[in-house]
Amino acid sequence: MKIRNVIKLLLLVILLTIGGCWYYFKVYSKNLTEVDFGDQSGIIQEVTYISGDTLQSGIREMGELVTADYYFTRLETFEDNKVLDLTGWGIDFVTDIPLTSKSFSFSYDGQIKAGIDFTQVEVKVDEEQKQVIITMPEAKIVSCEIDPESYHFYEIKNNLFNPIDPEDYAVSLAELINAEKAKAAEGDLLKKASENARKIVSNFVSSFNLGDYKLIIR
Repeated sequence: MKIRNVIKLLLLVILLTIGGCWYYFKVYSKNLTEVDFGDQSGIIQEVTYISGDTLQSGIREMGELVTADYYFTRLETFEDNKVLDLTGWGIDFVTDIPLTSKSFSFSYDGQIKAGIDFTQVEVKVDEEQKQVIITMPEAKIVSCEIDPESYHFYEIKNNLFNPIDPEDYAVSLAELINAEKAKAAEGDLLKKASENARKIVSNFVSSFNLGDYKLIIR
């Protein structure tokens, strides 16, 4: 084949290619964008799959968290008397011994914390009812701390026959910590800790696609 014929053939192929591209972009592609596919509802649906194990694992990784706390200042008084007790002798007689009273007042600052052990959370997915059910443990007192530097004594009344000793201070402090825990348990601290824990779990679960599943926290 002559070189001139080869050149003509190449030019013909190039022209045909350019023409084909022009037709595609100007005519064929335009027709594609104008095609009416009709109602596509129900053909492609998003399927929501909730993994209870995944949710439970993620929540349990939070470990034990403090979800509520408060600071307090207390002013207390300690009083003690020597006692005459004759019950050991078979006599029903118990009374304070006069002139043996001792006392002191003191104040202190502290902090008490409450929280939830998220490692005990249970997650169940009810496919029939479309529910994600999360069962949480009860809130508990995590710690109660008294700042030693805030511990101050006032109105110390010692007694020659019943002197104040270091054990009085130590026992009093231990009793105070237990008393603060009891007050917190009876008050709103545990309730607040539970409410905050529920919010934490709810926010965590909301990061997942629940679709039409209903979240229930117990």
